[in-house]
Amino acid sequence: MMAFSCVLDEIDSQPAVEPRLECDALESYTIQAQKPQDIAFTVSSTTPWKITGFESAPWIKVTPSSSDESSLAEDIIISSSANNSMDDRSVTLTLSGDNTNIKYSIVVKQMRKGSLTVTPIAQTDAFATGGSSKTFKVESNISWEAYAAEEWLKLSPSSGTSEGPMKTFDVTATADANSSIVRTCLVTVAAGDDKYEFTVQQNGQTLEFLPVDNTAIDRTGGEITIGVDASMDWKVECDNADFTVTKDGDKVKVSAPWNNRFAERKGTVTIKPVTADYGDVSSSVEVSQGVNFELSGGCEVLSDGSVKLTKGGTSRVSTKDTYRYASITLTMGDVSFGDKGQLCLSTHDAMIPDGAPKFELQCQIKLGSKVRLRTNGGKDSGYDTYNTKDIPITKDDLNSLKTYKVDFKPAGAGEVGLEFFYNGTSKASMTSPSAFEYDPAVVCHYFFGFEDSPSDDTWYVVKSCDITPVNE
Repeated sequence: MMAFSCVLDEIDSQPAVEPRLECDALESYTIQAQKPQDIAFTVSSTTPWKITGFESAPWIKVTPSSSDESSLAEDIIISSSANNSMDDRSVTLTLSGDNTNIKYSIVVKQMRKGSLTVTPIAQTDAFATGGSSKTFKVESNISWEAYAAEEWLKLSPSSGTSEGPMKTFDVTATADANSSIVRTCLVTVAAGDDKYEFTVQQNGQTLEFLPVDNTAIDRTGGEITIGVDASMDWKVECDNADFTVTKDGDKVKVSAPWNNRFAERKGTVTIKPVTADYGDVSSSVEVSQGVNFELSGGCEVLSDGSVKLTKGGTSRVSTKDTYRYASITLTMGDVSFGDKGQLCLSTHDAMIPDGAPKFELQCQIKLGSKVRLRTNGGKDSGYDTYNTKDIPITKDDLNSLKTYKVDFKPAGAGEVGLEFFYNGTSKASMTSPSAFEYDPAVVCHYFFGFEDSPSDDTWYVVKSCDITPVNE
């Protein structure tokens, strides 16, 4: 019987695997001198790794700089201190791993401390309207760049390089022709962490109002003139139709009639180029006109300049100026007359000399009491100033009221005539002896509103009051 034995060599059925080491860092980085930015990248490895080369560069720090164990990925941060020297500095870092020949070289360069001096173009040294060039100086020991914020200004050269010592560069700024008004442009010069900015100006076409001391038109009507400095054909407009604006050579005339509203008139007068060739160019000035009335009691001026009268004592709108004879028209807005509604249009605070009879001229509507034209006063040497005429009118009539007009006019020798017009139609008229005959200096304020506080919820809006003085 024979016996056999066999010895088998061990065979590794798994082939050896090369360790993996990968890095997404750039080959080189350049960082600022004074405010250096951090550098970040990722190392992926299946074997321990390390970064070397920074040991001789105390201005740089690598975190982390090695891995004792393999890891799928590790975030690396490279930070550095400020470079206060006048020289660039750099370091080459090497990333390597155990059991592998794969290596990465990473160069980190830090710029030297920069120095930048700019001699700018003065803003008062304006470029010509038709276009021109001017020069400013840049001194730097590092690379620099210059930028103009507007396309109409070109810079040449717009950048420069200096290696070490300070170097001076002449930069030419060229402005295109300007078809618009005066314009400005911001120029920026940057070198490393340093930045310098200045503004240049270019003359342009002129379109502006000249300074004016007074932009208020007299409340009784009038005109003001405003000078214009323009190098282009222009037109004028106003956003308030109460003002009339006209072009008169190199001036604008602004006029307005007697202010028949109960609030100050305001408007914006604007001059613009006739054509669009100059772009969005304009110049404006505010104008105003004062008020011809004084308000008392329950009077509320509305946003459109009309006045709303409500109960609140003796509510009246009185003229600031005095008149003898006048034609007065109220244009009504919304109205709400009650059963005891009232609306009076009368003289007020007559300026009457001592010894003359006191008097009033009235168109007095007080529903439930009296609706009448009247003159009233005393007697002097047989001169009777009292007279009255009743008027048929109802609450429905008043709630349809659009215009309320009363004429106080001379009616003949020594007489005054009163005539009431309802919605443009004469409602009643009368004549009386004229108390104005006592003294030619006698004048009156006129008012409209409530004779006394209404006992119901009557209210009405008066949009305007037009007064035309009547010659004797």
